[in-house]
Amino acid sequence: MKKILLTLTLALAFVGANAQCNPDPQFTVSGVYPDSASGISPAYVGQLYNQNITIITPIDTFVANPLGGADILVTIDNIDLTNVTGLPSSFSYECDPPNCSFSGGTIACAELYSAGPTSSEIGSHQIIFETTTYVSNVPFINTTTQDDVIDYYYLNISSSTNTINKFNDFTFELKDIFPNPVNNNAKIQFISGSSADIVFTVFNYLGEKIEERNIAATRGINDIEISANDYANGVYLYSINNGIQLVSKRMIIEN
Repeated sequence: MKKILLTLTLALAFVGANAQCNPDPQFTVSGVYPDSASGISPAYVGQLYNQNITIITPIDTFVANPLGGADILVTIDNIDLTNVTGLPSSFSYECDPPNCSFSGGTIACAELYSAGPTSSEIGSHQIIFETTTYVSNVPFINTTTQDDVIDYYYLNISSSTNTINKFNDFTFELKDIFPNPVNNNAKIQFISGSSADIVFTVFNYLGEKIEERNIAATRGINDIEISANDYANGVYLYSINNGIQLVSKRMIIEN
């Protein structure tokens, strides 16, 4: 079956509420709102967080015709959120309807909430969504369900803001080391849109290479552990290189 058009649309339909949510009446077109990463409101470590999500499920969609020719218009009975992994432990979700099954042609809502992210959760967290779409009125096709996995969103938590971001096959993004300055152990994260061989390099401010590692990166968020004991006090540049892009950041070592 051709990819259901809501594979992307339902990527944020995981979120749920600690209190009853209400669909935002300003939205009338099928989709999930806010409809972009930047639309998610900020959160702060130690402070209450609550984000309302409006979900408008279309009543039908097109699938590929197995006999060839024009695509076939089929009815969407419902799209179910079946599993969410990767959320930090202080975050949770509920849906309205409570079973997280969004019927075709309906307007529903959900809420993402937290009593307050903790400092231990600072960093990036890849969020994996699993959905099942149920359709009917499907001539010539025996399959009336389709399972999808959405893996290109990540939740970034810092001491000041929290956003859900999206990456694609071409993303190559280096995060700030945490903590910085480094006085014990620290973590560097980078996001790769595809599996790739990455070269991680550290230079001092004289341009001398201090360390180089070859990393087999996976699609999504990758972690690099740093120990302050491996470096003298000072300022360093660290970088990642996938053979196409080179991205650098600064870190300070204070033993």
